[in-house]
Amino acid sequence: MTQTKNMAGRFHISFLLVILLVTAIGLVVTEKGRVTAMTAALNASLRAAQQKPGQETKLAEQTYKNIQVFKGLPVADLEPTMAFISGSLGVKCNFCHVNSFEKDDKPTKQTARQMIRMVFDLNKGSFNGANAVSCFTCHRGKPQPVSVPAVGQNLWQPIPTAAKESPLPTVDQIFDRYVQAVGGEQALLKVTSRVARGSRIGADGVLVPEEVYQKAPNKILTVTTYHDVAFSVGYNGTTGWGSSSKGDVRDLPVPQLAQLKMEAEFYREIKTKEMYRKLTLVGRSTIGENEVYVIDALRQDAPLGGHPEKLYFDARSGLLLRRYHESETILGMFPLQTDYEDYREVDGIKQPFLIRWFMPGRSWGRKISEIRQNLDIDDSRFNAPTFKP
Repeated sequence: MTQTKNMAGRFHISFLLVILLVTAIGLVVTEKGRVTAMTAALNASLRAAQQKPGQETKLAEQTYKNIQVFKGLPVADLEPTMAFISGSLGVKCNFCHVNSFEKDDKPTKQTARQMIRMVFDLNKGSFNGANAVSCFTCHRGKPQPVSVPAVGQNLWQPIPTAAKESPLPTVDQIFDRYVQAVGGEQALLKVTSRVARGSRIGADGVLVPEEVYQKAPNKILTVTTYHDVAFSVGYNGTTGWGSSSKGDVRDLPVPQLAQLKMEAEFYREIKTKEMYRKLTLVGRSTIGENEVYVIDALRQDAPLGGHPEKLYFDARSGLLLRRYHESETILGMFPLQTDYEDYREVDGIKQPFLIRWFMPGRSWGRKISEIRQNLDIDDSRFNAPTFKP
């Protein structure tokens, strides 16, 4: 059972990275327009995501050279594991690696291997194999681990009595208010298609054109265009796929369609409660100056013992401000946060014109400049493209 849960968690994060790195983060491009070494890693992840049920899992050492501490790790898990290390130490890849990545020219790479072995040994010997200790446990986003307690606290001061809070609303009340906040069920159902145009805000801050096409009940296509290549990810109601304008098209296996299906659900504001099998009100929190209600939401497709998402709703406006989810890697839990900002009314419906994503060591976004609704979009647009051999 534990092995099944771990594999399901790894499938989920692998899929997220494939989709987000190709269509959301944006590839880092050199001044001559050549995609950097990340391309090889993305292609390997895409090949792993393409793997059909029943096929042998390809391991990291079968795809990359000089793999030592991660022998036996599925190749699709290597990228999120590297991202976990990068975010835990607050460093980029070149802190340990040179080009080519398999070289051992930097002492920090040798140290990293020792630290990874130490983490494995600690968890195996002291925590029955659970990921209780990770790189972040000591490093806290810094290259040098923290070993001295901070000063400035006075634990002997009396704790002031907290003011009595007003009663919390129910989960149903929060969701009902959310539907009303975005325009109401009747207004939402009057819209059957949507085209959003704007820019992808890359992790490096560079803006590139991006378009998102949606059609009821559950079709979506995102096209991100760089100066020499365009990346697309689509779902036509049945099949999810990813492609590049250079002729690469790949189907997405059924287990990895969950995230794309959720994004494709056109009336998800109305159907949010249907998309989760368990909803629990956690309590209050804050995002910036906004008080929010926090709901733990376990998705319908989550494996037994899976981790719920956290949904954050503005206590004043009722709007959804944040989604937060953690997926399992070999070193620890990998967080992904999505923030929804700058809600504006379009045809009686409020939509976020700024969406930002955050993962360890990296953030990126989508800045929308225009949303048009009820356009005539042919269903064939959401099908995977075909290229001549």
